[in-house]
Amino acid sequence: TGLLFGTFDELHEGHRAMLREARTFVDHLTVVLPSDDTVTAMKGRAPIQSWEARAEALRSSGLVDTTIEGDREMGTYTVLENVHPDILFVGYDQQELVKDLERYFQTHPTTAIIRTLTPYQPERYKSSILRNV
Repeated sequence: TGLLFGTFDELHEGHRAMLREARTFVDHLTVVLPSDDTVTAMKGRAPIQSWEARAEALRSSGLVDTTIEGDREMGTYTVLENVHPDILFVGYDQQELVKDLERYFQTHPTTAIIRTLTPYQPERYKSSILRNV
């Protein structure tokens, strides 16, 4: 079982490549999508697409088995208690998330491993770049 954290605002080929890579390691892939309010708090701006639109795009991609809403309170990771993943996938640009997960695991031991996914043409397929086009 794999768990992947991400906003996936306006699903693009870089996202799809990341999802395809994650699928090669697990039989079941769950994506944890932050709520619109959480995205605003994390990024300082609202997502372009609503949570429902982002979840539907992921479901329609055929690359995700389950999409769930992330914790309302950042850093609580109750989703880990519910899913019990074998692998936690993170994007290549989510170093802060990795540090936060490692801090969390100091008091909440797990056998899950963290795997950073390979960037796919990041100079072209990165949400912040695509928004500025």
